[in-house]
Amino acid sequence: MYRAIIICFFFLFTHQAVSAQGSSRLQPIPNVYLDCNVCDVNYIRTNITFVNYVRDQDDADIYLNITDLRTAGGGREYTLTFRGLRNFSTRVDTLRYVSSSTDSGDERRVGLNRHIKVGLVPFVMGTVAMRNLDVFYEVIEAEDRDDEPLSDPWRGWVFDVNMRSWLNGQSTEQNFGLNTGVFAEWITEDWKIRARVRGELNRREVELSDGVARSIRDWGEYWGLYAYSLNDHASIGLYSRINFARNSNIKSNFEASPAFEYNFYPYSEYQQRRFIIRYRITPSYTTYYQRTVLGEDEEFLLHQNLYALLRYDRPWGRVNISLSGSNFFHDLSLNRFEFNPSLDVRIVRGFSVSFSGRYRLINDQITLPASDQSDVCFALGNCQRPTAYDYSISFGFNYTFGSIYNNVVNPRF
Repeated sequence: MYRAIIICFFFLFTHQAVSAQGSSRLQPIPNVYLDCNVCDVNYIRTNITFVNYVRDQDDADIYLNITDLRTAGGGREYTLTFRGLRNFSTRVDTLRYVSSSTDSGDERRVGLNRHIKVGLVPFVMGTVAMRNLDVFYEVIEAEDRDDEPLSDPWRGWVFDVNMRSWLNGQSTEQNFGLNTGVFAEWITEDWKIRARVRGELNRREVELSDGVARSIRDWGEYWGLYAYSLNDHASIGLYSRINFARNSNIKSNFEASPAFEYNFYPYSEYQQRRFIIRYRITPSYTTYYQRTVLGEDEEFLLHQNLYALLRYDRPWGRVNISLSGSNFFHDLSLNRFEFNPSLDVRIVRGFSVSFSGRYRLINDQITLPASDQSDVCFALGNCQRPTAYDYSISFGFNYTFGSIYNNVVNPRF
């Protein structure tokens, strides 16, 4: 009798131990599909090795999408969306990483990697990766703590100055150019102020059979934007612009454009989806190098522009469609229409297609000179060509097959 009871207890204990051992068995290392157009992918794969990287999201357990936006301080804000698939389908996490404008490229990618690691940890719990995973914390000195009051002598303003020059040629041709610009920006939760001044000197000499042709394509521009957020859907703004451009026959142009913008989706969802309508009305005063086809040496005009943008970013791809139309109030036949679609879609495993295009109906070339322009002038880019429309189309596909894993990095050659 006692022997039977002992045997029963032995089998019961053994069965519970085996069941416990089976329930504690760790899952395999999860597969990650990395969707990021702004990342150093090789750096990520080299330094984050406790997951597997796959080249097709159909093989993934975790879909990681990383997007970025410019911040008020001139840096970048990265949004990391971790979307679980298969056994992790109930988990979705989002992290944000803000990089300062003064960070180097290496500092930026190190910070981004740190956030990727933190975001992956909840997904690897219960997998074999936990056997060798550890947590480290770097002690922050008191003077480096983010919660300390910050002293900003620039009061949130960010400036950028740039200059580039080039000189090239051959026995029958010489090209010289100088491009420079200054950019300033101030952004808060409610306000956005941006301004830039830029210009270019562009000279070209080409020896022809009947002499030397010279090209002068100088241009310059001031552009400014002052915008205020009314709520999470609507904003008002004011654009301003002063410019000249020799190849467009514009000696001087002054304009200011009050604008209203409405986003049917909240701006907080801007990186995932947006449907924006923007209206501008623009008074402008323009003088010309040569009398125009309409017989004007200078004129004051009023025109309007309506712009619409629809964009979705999803794991299956991206769709982006923009429409714009404009016309002059004094003559409605002087108008322009532009259509810009683009599409990126995954069809099946490893196969994706992309399409982009642009089509413009152009009936507002009021700056064209009245005098006939030579073919040399058009060939050198000194003159604007008259046209009723222009277009561009691009289509492509990508098909990848073979091993599903994408872990190895080989920097040689």
